[in-house]
Amino acid sequence: MKTGTRKTLIRGGSHAEYAETGHLVYAAAGTLRAVRFDLERLDVLSDPIPVVDQVTMATTGEADFALSRHGTLVYVPGGLPTQSAAARALVWVTRQGREEPIKAPARPYAAARISPDGTRVALDIRDQNNDIWIWDLTRQTLTPLNLDPAVDLSPIWTPDGRRVIWTANRDGGNPNLFWQAADGTGKAERLTTSPGAQFPTSISPDGTRVVFFEARTSNDLGMFTFKDHSTEMLLRSSADKFGGEISPDGRWLAYQSNESGQPQVYVRPFPAVDAGRTQISTEGGTRPAWAHNGRELFYLDANDLLTSVPVQIAGATFSAGRPTKILSARYYAGATARGYDLRAYDVSRDGQRFLMIKDAAPTGQVSAPGVSLVVVLNWFEELKARVPIK
Repeated sequence: MKTGTRKTLIRGGSHAEYAETGHLVYAAAGTLRAVRFDLERLDVLSDPIPVVDQVTMATTGEADFALSRHGTLVYVPGGLPTQSAAARALVWVTRQGREEPIKAPARPYAAARISPDGTRVALDIRDQNNDIWIWDLTRQTLTPLNLDPAVDLSPIWTPDGRRVIWTANRDGGNPNLFWQAADGTGKAERLTTSPGAQFPTSISPDGTRVVFFEARTSNDLGMFTFKDHSTEMLLRSSADKFGGEISPDGRWLAYQSNESGQPQVYVRPFPAVDAGRTQISTEGGTRPAWAHNGRELFYLDANDLLTSVPVQIAGATFSAGRPTKILSARYYAGATARGYDLRAYDVSRDGQRFLMIKDAAPTGQVSAPGVSLVVVLNWFEELKARVPIK
């Protein structure tokens, strides 16, 4: 931490945990693997050996397991997700709840962002490659922005629609911000370098600032400035904060925070976020999005139902009306990994339709399978037998 240098220990793995036995345990391809590890020198001392099969993993690399200091292993059995199990569809939904199908192929979509001109959609597709794709609404073509082996997530558009900004764990580093031409030409360029995972959520209307949330001990909101390629934290506290959405006039920031004990949506002045705060949701709220005219805020309530709040801006004064439920049907809310709440839906320019993601099964409904936990006591003894400490 003092020098800021990074060192790649293992390629092709994720969710590493250090065991008191002197092992590093990590997940890869639905399997827990272990290596001998020198904690002082930060050196891997052996080849990886599989120690537990069929551990549930998300397409982001997150694995559902935990180790206690005293040798107990807890994990969710399952393995890697399949594309068919996660297949979802894109659909327009009007304010009256009428669905208008989009002819994009079924994929494990996790987020959709409409381009500023309304002709394209940037898609976060959580298959085993985790790539960003572009759906052309006019030509009805699905094209990869790039096909890098790194994990690529959470796209947003620049205001001119020429580039896409997203998060990626390239160069063996943590997930940070990158951008590239929206037509896929040129190379992806790194914008930030941070030990925390960063996810872009919005960009200022003039294209000079990007708001992101960063995961360290908590999830905090930060800002990247193109002029000097600097980053600064806007809101940092023990509460988890997500979804920093800059208003269309560039003067306000909507976000969610669990500072009250449950997630609620708030608005602050931007970029002077300490100059005030207005609570928008009343009974829980996540994943806010602005109407393009700036006079309405949308969010998902505690039941993941799309809700609207009228807002008024008079000079430096911001006020909000009463929340009104818009849609009575539930749609895919957005990916949640390590507590990261990412917004899946988007709003059309006229504010009359919503681009939603839904299950692609014919019935439109899928029964969630029961989740079981496997608890292994004294697992460190098995670990030492499989990967002996010499």
